[in-house]
Amino acid sequence: MRQLLVSNNPKINMNRLKALALLITATLFFPVAVFSYTNPGTPTGFINDFADMFTDEQETALNIKLSNFEKESSNEIVIVAIPNLGEDNIENYAVELFAEWGIGKEKNDNGVLLLISKEDREMRIEVGYGLEGALTDLQSYQIIERYLVPNFQQEKYYEGVDSSVDVIISATKGEYDALNNPNLVEQGIDFQTIVFLGIFGFLWMTSLLGTSKSWWAGGVVGGIGGIILGFIYGFLFVGVMSMAILIPLGLLFDFLVSKSHGKHKSMGTTPWWIAMGGRGGKGGGGFGGFGGGMSGGGGSSGRW
Repeated sequence: MRQLLVSNNPKINMNRLKALALLITATLFFPVAVFSYTNPGTPTGFINDFADMFTDEQETALNIKLSNFEKESSNEIVIVAIPNLGEDNIENYAVELFAEWGIGKEKNDNGVLLLISKEDREMRIEVGYGLEGALTDLQSYQIIERYLVPNFQQEKYYEGVDSSVDVIISATKGEYDALNNPNLVEQGIDFQTIVFLGIFGFLWMTSLLGTSKSWWAGGVVGGIGGIILGFIYGFLFVGVMSMAILIPLGLLFDFLVSKSHGKHKSMGTTPWWIAMGGRGGKGGGGFGGFGGGMSGGGGSSGRW
């Protein structure tokens, strides 16, 4: 699992671990939140302004820069500005849009999405699997905080995006090191991101267990969850009690979703949890510029 915090403070780390433990417990007992992603439209290039944040000249300049970089490196950096997120959150929206448009090359997953929600005043850098080593979560966070947020607060949208693109390009070339920047502030994944990752993992696990013929795997998952909780809290009693509760729940959960999947399969329909948890096939840009890449879930979000 991705490192939760860039910090040596044991108290902060323990708080993060306890938050994660709470999430693991909560996802087994409470209903899953439903995200309502809506496709903003068909991509027309590397810059897609659905919120009227840039002039035609600015869009042309960004498209030329990003197109030249794609020809030079095969990496695809895509900028998308939308009016609002609707009932969705920016993390889920970015993952869905990234997959639907297929940003990056299919074999390399070397895409980057800069998503901006104008009315919500939020932005996110979503990174493809193949570039996670070059453009880290820490670097994405600093790009947002140092280049996007200050400019956006002054309504200098083009200046913020243009400078951010330059830094993203440098990062993918290995020329930008966030850790060596003296102005970097301590940063960890916030609880909202942890919740999103937990829900996404819950849906994925549901899809996986539901399509299996046996239902004992749910008990194994529950047992592992109990061990993790015991390890996080540092008490053997917590681990034993968690396993005593989660193993039966895991078996029951696996049995129910497997039974539901079998029923829907015989009827030729798709259960809601597979429809939500699955990503479908890899997408491709309508203008022919994107190569079917996928997001690795890495990146960072921010507000202005």
